Amino acid sequence: MHMNRLFLITFFFVLSFSSVFSQQNLEKSILWEIQGNGLKSPSYLLGTFHMVCVADLKLQEKVEKAIQDVDQIVLEVNLTDPKEMENLQELMFSSVSLSSQLNEAEQVELKELLLEKYNISLTTVDYLAPIGLMGLMAMKVIPCEVKGYDMEVLEVGVRQNKRIGGLEHFKDQVEITSSFYTAKEILTQLKLEDDFEENYHHMATAFQQEDIEALYQSATDPLFMSEEGKVKLLDDRNEKWIIQMVDQMPEQATLFAVGAGHLAGEKGVIQLLRDQGFTVTAVLK
Repeated sequence: MHMNRLFLITFFFVLSFSSVFSQQNLEKSILWEIQGNGLKSPSYLLGTFHMVCVADLKLQEKVEKAIQDVDQIVLEVNLTDPKEMENLQELMFSSVSLSSQLNEAEQVELKELLLEKYNISLTTVDYLAPIGLMGLMAMKVIPCEVKGYDMEVLEVGVRQNKRIGGLEHFKDQVEITSSFYTAKEILTQLKLEDDFEENYHHMATAFQQEDIEALYQSATDPLFMSEEGKVKLLDDRNEKWIIQMVDQMPEQATLFAVGAGHLAGEKGVIQLLRDQGFTVTAVLK
């Protein structure tokens, strides 16, 4: 399997899941303007989706305008950094095999499941990191060629010679998922093909409609993410990002492009920015 495509698909899990129900009633927009606190020029927050069918991928005019108006684009990870890409393939593998963490019956179940549903042998993926294994389910249920919305934003920004930055590193993301995805949890998740397919379609539809509340609500299904995972994948990362955002915005007008699942919620990026005293307003057109 192509490792870059696998990571792109799997990346979605890291960016989108939580387990707290949002009741903010946010307006339907993936683009939000950030003003106040003495900012000379507005910055922007953009919610992205990492599994958009290529045929459906087109940046809205308001997003293209925001890219033109800012000095820099900051993604979760700086995908233009050669070091990040060099480390990617190595990070997708674990030094501990999946099978060594399961009893004999579980090993047999996993082996049969992988062959029956995913047409992959256990030997092939036994040393794949948890984030890679979770991508198997996504690859199985998505019926089209996909591309990340953030990748499209990045390409436009590069063509316009915008400075590109990142809020964290691939290493951070892989370590986070590896810290709580046990082999037994992975086995459970791989059996949820039908549930995941329905959940994915709900989120994909919500993204196309720019309904970040609906996307958030679909993503909060505890079937796919524990409370521990929610804290580590969303809350903790959001709080770390806010520190960097507050530091960077006074220096340069910035478009921050992060997974749309990070925007809504009681500890979502929109609310955390508002808690810091910024005015965060939906850009509707």
